[in-house]
Amino acid sequence: MHSSINNINMIKSSPTPLRIAIIAHSLYPITEPYAGGLEKMTHLICDELVDKGHEVLLYAHKDSQTKATLVPLMTDEEFDNIIGDQGPKNLSMGREELFSYLAYQMAFRDIIERDERGEIDIVHNHSLHHIPMMTGQVFGPRFFTTFHTPMFPALHLALVTLKLGTSTQFTSVSKYQQQLFSEYVPSHVVYNGIDVDQFKANLEPISDEVYFWYGRICPEKGTHLAIQYCQQANKKLIIAGPKSNQCYFDDYVKPLLDQDANLKDTDRLLNYVGHLTKSEVNQYLPQVTAMLFTSTWDEPYGLTLAESLACGTPVLGFDAGASSEIITPETGVIVPKEDSEAFIRGFEIIKLISRKACRDRAVEFCSSTPMVEGYLDLYYRTLQQIQYPPFEISNLRSEQSNEQSSSFKTSSFRLRSSQLNVTQFDVSNAKQSKSVHSKSTAWQNMIDSPNNNSIKSDHVLEAANLTDMTLSKE
Repeated sequence: MHSSINNINMIKSSPTPLRIAIIAHSLYPITEPYAGGLEKMTHLICDELVDKGHEVLLYAHKDSQTKATLVPLMTDEEFDNIIGDQGPKNLSMGREELFSYLAYQMAFRDIIERDERGEIDIVHNHSLHHIPMMTGQVFGPRFFTTFHTPMFPALHLALVTLKLGTSTQFTSVSKYQQQLFSEYVPSHVVYNGIDVDQFKANLEPISDEVYFWYGRICPEKGTHLAIQYCQQANKKLIIAGPKSNQCYFDDYVKPLLDQDANLKDTDRLLNYVGHLTKSEVNQYLPQVTAMLFTSTWDEPYGLTLAESLACGTPVLGFDAGASSEIITPETGVIVPKEDSEAFIRGFEIIKLISRKACRDRAVEFCSSTPMVEGYLDLYYRTLQQIQYPPFEISNLRSEQSNEQSSSFKTSSFRLRSSQLNVTQFDVSNAKQSKSVHSKSTAWQNMIDSPNNNSIKSDHVLEAANLTDMTLSKE
């Protein structure tokens, strides 16, 4: 299990715990029931880092629950005191957008002050907002942004600028996501993960055929499609999730629920059970035939996929974004997006999938341990490479010679594996924040060119199973 993780000799512990500032989304608390997958992942990452002995500051909504030290972002009351009921008349933005601007600016003032006092080693941005991406330039390579979503306009705005040059670093939650953003910046791939042990698995066949759909109820998750497919195939469906888009729920989902509710009890197929906590989801998933995945956007990762597998539950869903990186032919049925005929045929195939194979896949591929260790490995390598006090060269892997270690003072490194092309971050003169703005393919050509003399082999760190900055979990 996770043989590639064992092969790369990652730094799993250090005599020096890290001091990490994590920036969360400003609008929703990091607590259950989660507003979405981003909040769930931020919560898990913070708690596991604390469990490993690191000092974590979480900049998040005031109602967040975390093992980290919570630094509350600006509250609605503070915002109203600053701008008043109406707000500035000459700004072309709504109150919510202005709130995020001010919340992150105030957070960064605090982060920078703490950093000047020597209290922060790494800053990791999970906010999905362009202000942290831009302001984070002050930290150079010690600042990481994780891409959790498709390229929303706010992210695009920042990336157009960062493409011109940045020494900050980026991570993607899947290979699909990495490719999506590669036009602008290269990124390490660190797959999302879940605490698999917290999900109870049912490995026995399900006698009563019933399906489960859960997630945010909004257009991009395609809730109405799952309902329509089940109605056409005469399959029972349990639906769970917050009404993230009330208009969508009212126009597309509620009419289908009402239609079903008007049928005789014996003919009803649908059951909407509301917004569930993780433990409540865990009560449903092990007891259903399969989980239905109908995202109409290109899913960056898909936490519902991993959670379903952890419960031993196969997945019937769309080929959307990274879904085919997580779901294998042994653990589910993936069909073209919005292909109703293929989806309905899948109802018969999915019943043949081994539930044990699903659980095994979750243990081998979806665990949170490689995710957190992957982030820590990037943090430590960065601090060692720029010789950020107190991370001395002597803390490097024991098998590296002194001559190899000295290469961290200059030039570049790359993380290599056997599966993807190689991407390189040039962090030469990292303390002076030298820019990085080349695509993966451009770096590949420069590295592999036999005539290239600009990159010396003794200035390259190779870790056996990291590809294109991808933390492989297969």
